Amino acid sequence: MIELKGIRAKQGDFLLTAERVTLKEGDFVAVLGNNGSGKSTFLSVLAGLKNFEGKYMLEDREFQEIPIAERHGLISLLPQMTTLNMPFDVFYVVLTGRFIHTNGLSYTDADLEATEQAMTELDIMHLRERQFNELSGGEKQRVLLARTINKDSRVILLDEPLSGIDILHQHDSIRLLKELSRKKLIMVVIHDISLALREFERFLFFTGGDLSYEARSHEIQEDRLSEIFGVRVNFLRHDKGIFVYTEGR
Repeated sequence: MIELKGIRAKQGDFLLTAERVTLKEGDFVAVLGNNGSGKSTFLSVLAGLKNFEGKYMLEDREFQEIPIAERHGLISLLPQMTTLNMPFDVFYVVLTGRFIHTNGLSYTDADLEATEQAMTELDIMHLRERQFNELSGGEKQRVLLARTINKDSRVILLDEPLSGIDILHQHDSIRLLKELSRKKLIMVVIHDISLALREFERFLFFTGGDLSYEARSHEIQEDRLSEIFGVRVNFLRHDKGIFVYTEGR
């Protein structure tokens, strides 16, 4: 679905590089690295928000040759930082995720049904009549996640979507995303290494702007993670998964 070769993208003095990576439908990918390592820039490149050099193929087509409107239908991005100021009720905010599927004038019954489903899955139906701007940070994040999912694109890019969300709803959100990833490509920037190793299948690690390490869950090595994060990373394996603990420099 996505094939990258020799990607270069500059943001001021910062240079992002990704030499080669192939991602396909059904991949549930965690993107990790220290702050400023290039994770958000990488997602912005994939979403078409950053200029880049190199080869980017999306569904066997050159990305730059795909019309912008069509790209918007194929890829959804939930950015890390949002300045959305939406004086609307929660139901309408989530409904706007369906706009790409409309005639530009009105929503259909199918759009309304999909919106209710997304809200139910993320446990925000009780907020449907609340004003978005009056919600807590975690509630807003769940609403925006529902809006992104409601777009029903084939590629979903999420930059720290669990930020501010309580533990219960974090697990519910991950469960939903894993289920959706069976038929989509879903990529999530995440900082909780233990949660990532327990729930995700593929991993992309960034260091200083470089896509420095790519691995499947069973391939990840403690020494490589220690190099990437600059602290000693240790795994404690048990019958229910894996726990990660770190030691100082």
